[in-house]
Formats: sequence, structure tokens, C-alpha cells
Amino acid sequence: MGIVLDTSFLYALVIEKDKNHEGAQMILKNSEWEKFGPVVTIGLVVNETFTLMNMRTKGNIIAIELLNDIFYGEKNFFSIIYLNEEDFKSSVNIMKKYSKKERILSFVDAALIYLAKRLRYENIISFDSHFNGILTRIFE
Repeated sequence: MGIVLDTSFLYALVIEKDKNHEGAQMILKNSEWEKFGPVVTIGLVVNETFTLMNMRTKGNIIAIELLNDIFYGEKNFFSIIYLNEEDFKSSVNIMKKYSKKERILSFVDAALIYLAKRLRYENIISFDSHFNGILTRIFE
């Protein structure tokens, strides 16, 4: 058992103007984390979250520092797993398997699904519904 974290959740934790900020803050304060096991994300989510935040805030230094503290500082509460070439190849297979006209997965989302399946985790914290039917979104 364990949890993978998606960009939508991590971004919303930091950006007060995000529509999911309050929900993300409530999730973070939830005392039931322990029952789900280890909490992880992937290096691609780090990249995607910093890029999204930097573009949307137009280079806001405070936002960069807050996000950096969640990924690498005192506010960190999860591990970051860096994928290798074989993981990337397997993520492509996940993208091919689950992408349909009604659900298009990004490579990052496919890699999160791949990681969850590799680790035998069933849970994800994400505000994105395209994980539905593949992983269980918790704390919605």
C-alpha cells in the first residue's frame, strides 16, 4: 500500500489562487496518512509542477521558494523517485494502454500510473479525474 502524488495536488498546496488550494490544505492536514503507507512522486512531477507554477505565477520568487520547500525542504513529506530508461519505456506502454478519445494521458500521468503499478500502490492524490478507473483518488 502507498500513495502517489500528482502535480495538481502539489501545485494547489502552494498556490492560494488555485481553485483546489483549500482542498489540498485540508488533505495535507488529514491525520490518516499513515494508514496508506509510503507517499511518493516522481522526478517528472517535480519538473511539471515547477514549470506550471513558474508559468502561471510569471516567475514569482516566493512561489518558487514555497514549492522548493515542499519538494526539498522542511515541508517535504514524501519521497521522490527518479525513473530510468526502462521505466520510461514502460510508461509509454501505459500511455498507449489507457489513452482513449475520452481520456488522454500526459506522459507524466502515464509515468505516475506506471510507478503506482510497479510499487503495487492503488492510491493517488490528484484533482484530475482522468486517473479514475485506473487508480483510486483518495481524500477527494
